[in-house]
Amino acid sequence: MKKIKLALLIILSVIILAGCGKSAKEEFFDYTKKNVTENSSNDISMTIKDIKLTADMKDSPEANVMITQLKDIKVTGSMQHDVSEKATNTKLNIEALGQKIPLEFISKNDDMYFSLDIFRGISKIASQFNSELPSDEKTLSAFDGKYLKLSDADTLEIDSKSATNLTKEFQKEVSNYFTSLDEERFTKENDVVTFKLTKKDVVVLAEKFNTLSKSKKEYKEFVIPDFDEMIKNLPKALDAKFNLNTKTNDLAVALTSTFDKKDEGFIDSIEVLYNYKPNDKQVAIKLPAKKEIVNVKEIEAILAPYLSDELDEELDEELDEELDEELDEELDEELDEELDEELDEELDGDFNMADDEFKELVKELEKEDFSSFSAAESDELLEEYEPLLTEKQYKTIEKIFKNK
Repeated sequence: MKKIKLALLIILSVIILAGCGKSAKEEFFDYTKKNVTENSSNDISMTIKDIKLTADMKDSPEANVMITQLKDIKVTGSMQHDVSEKATNTKLNIEALGQKIPLEFISKNDDMYFSLDIFRGISKIASQFNSELPSDEKTLSAFDGKYLKLSDADTLEIDSKSATNLTKEFQKEVSNYFTSLDEERFTKENDVVTFKLTKKDVVVLAEKFNTLSKSKKEYKEFVIPDFDEMIKNLPKALDAKFNLNTKTNDLAVALTSTFDKKDEGFIDSIEVLYNYKPNDKQVAIKLPAKKEIVNVKEIEAILAPYLSDELDEELDEELDEELDEELDEELDEELDEELDEELDEELDGDFNMADDEFKELVKELEKEDFSSFSAAESDELLEEYEPLLTEKQYKTIEKIFKNK
């Protein structure tokens, strides 16, 4: 969860950079500064431009089918920002696996609401993978038009006030970092300013975030304990190319990830395209009405019949496993007791070692050197052999031990 928070903070902070100075670099920063200081409304989209398979997977039918499905994923929508009201509204439509899934976030000040209309699409996709999510109309309709308030204490695992303060401080760090970059990294051709973000930049920003999280007690919950491991597991190469049209204010971002062969995945590289284009659809951002807002407990109540059935199945499986283990232990104990009883009966009865077996035993013992054995050790060995031997056989063995 914290890795996702970190990634979102870095990406959002890059989009809202602020700097000073002229040239291509300034024009880039002027655009980002304008987006956070003025009302704005943008159409946004995301598509997967290309996915390359590793050499050993290029001829795999299964891998190619999966690649085709991934390439078909599309995201379109809009993002609106009302500065005076400190509100934003993000509406997205995700097309994946033949389904259209609506995704909506509404925020004002420190409050954020998440639309539960997404549940229908997720349920349909889950059914394709034999996942038993509720799909009956009564359950699905209970989520229609409802919003989950993400800023509720029982919803988020974080302190929203601390998160807000940390975000503001981190944005300053990001701004300072990009302001310090060389002018040469920002180029302009005709009306398009180009800037490239590299893996090195991402690592530096991630380090700044973690250092900032450690600087105050109120931020300690955001510190990433496995930070070094997370950095180690980043793709071999990360490149984000920003193309800003200064005349139309269209922004295109091409994000390319290249993976290391040692990761043992089937994808060599993937290129994703993001586009932000201003529109004239600025309207008042409407927050959900009180009757449209639900909390986690209400969602659990809606899903209770499904969750209870699933829980019963899990408990039944666990109980069956426990009973099987107990039964196995009981059977093992009974079997051990039976074998012990049979062995005791044999040893206590008229069991004698066969002559040919005894002769082989004598040959083996005569080869051994028992001179270093103490009297107590010899007696202990004799005690072990005694139940298996006749009186005559025992005396023969005893003589071997005594004479060695």
